[in-house]
Amino acid sequence: MNETLKIKMLGGFSVQYNEREIVLDRNIMSKTTQLMLLLILHKETGVAKASLIDALYGREDVENRNGSLNNTIFRLRKQLLGSGLPKDNYITITGGMCYWTGKIPVEVDCLEFENRIEAGDQTDDPVEKIELYEQACHIYTGEFLPDMIGEDWAAVQNFKDHELYIRCMQVLLEHYQKEEMYEKVNRIAMRAEEIYPFDDWQIYHIDGLIAMGRYEEAMALYEKTEKLFFEELGIAPSKEIIKRFRCMGERMSQAEAALDDIRQRLREREAANGAYYCNYPSFVDIYHIIVRMMERNGISVFIMLCTIRGSQESVFGVEEEEKNISRLLQKAIRDSLRKGDFYTRYNYGQYLIMLSGIAQENCSKVSERIERNFKKNPEAENCSINYYVASVAEICEDIM
Repeated sequence: MNETLKIKMLGGFSVQYNEREIVLDRNIMSKTTQLMLLLILHKETGVAKASLIDALYGREDVENRNGSLNNTIFRLRKQLLGSGLPKDNYITITGGMCYWTGKIPVEVDCLEFENRIEAGDQTDDPVEKIELYEQACHIYTGEFLPDMIGEDWAAVQNFKDHELYIRCMQVLLEHYQKEEMYEKVNRIAMRAEEIYPFDDWQIYHIDGLIAMGRYEEAMALYEKTEKLFFEELGIAPSKEIIKRFRCMGERMSQAEAALDDIRQRLREREAANGAYYCNYPSFVDIYHIIVRMMERNGISVFIMLCTIRGSQESVFGVEEEEKNISRLLQKAIRDSLRKGDFYTRYNYGQYLIMLSGIAQENCSKVSERIERNFKKNPEAENCSINYYVASVAEICEDIM
């Protein structure tokens, strides 16, 4: 049985004793919980009562702060004894100082983290230094007490540990890069970017992937990062990350393997059946290309607009059902057209189809095939489709 009090403060908060979680207070930001953490963080030196009063009540309008602290100490002692911990005098007050004096061993992740880095700083053995830094970074699983970050004392501790983590990670990553240990670069950079996704740890990860010739993975990571920055912050990634994107483009253009990748991306799978679906911007681009081909080759091209209509008895218009009906129409269109035809979704209730090399009288046959395939689905029973067909040549004349 592990009779150690284990306290997690990095990346969250928990207290365990004998592999069992200890709950002192349902409110993890309570004064009693904060008092216990402050005493344990400084268990080697103790904390002055004046410092505890300032940390716990510094921003509050409390008339008798010393009395409030004494009351918090009394309640903490009571909670500790009622939590399932062994009976002990956990808190001692002497000479204006408060001490954690519990006899059971205590393990605190943030203190272990700091001790590993301090030991790494003091050793003259470069191998041992790297090992200690690796251990420290493994212990660091996130910000210090994230739910208490609004408390001044917690914010100060968080800043301290964050700075230590950054310094430790940079030493490790630069060492691994120098030794060309790119798998380790990727592994710990990935861990860092999960904790701090906006601190540019992706730079090291992308560099590691590029160095290993894994350009496709590097590009995927860049695209993921770009999307994250845009969706969460509304900005582009840093200049250094964008620089990696340009570097990838240059490397990929020079790599013979990239040509196979390009061919694979451009080649539609042989097993694909029916018309080709593309997004709306691509559909517009294809439209302009087709217009130019018409001018040279005289082929006939028609645009068909399919609009879903629901009956009064249907519940069409409810978002989930609307999406489902839209998917059914998309499948019906795909299964009803030739491989050389293109289509896109204009919105959930409308699809655009480009029919090339077809006579106008045959457009109605296309709409009939779509209608039959659509109506095969019981969910589409109360829905109908309106079709509008226009010649691309007529559209061009209207524009002119």
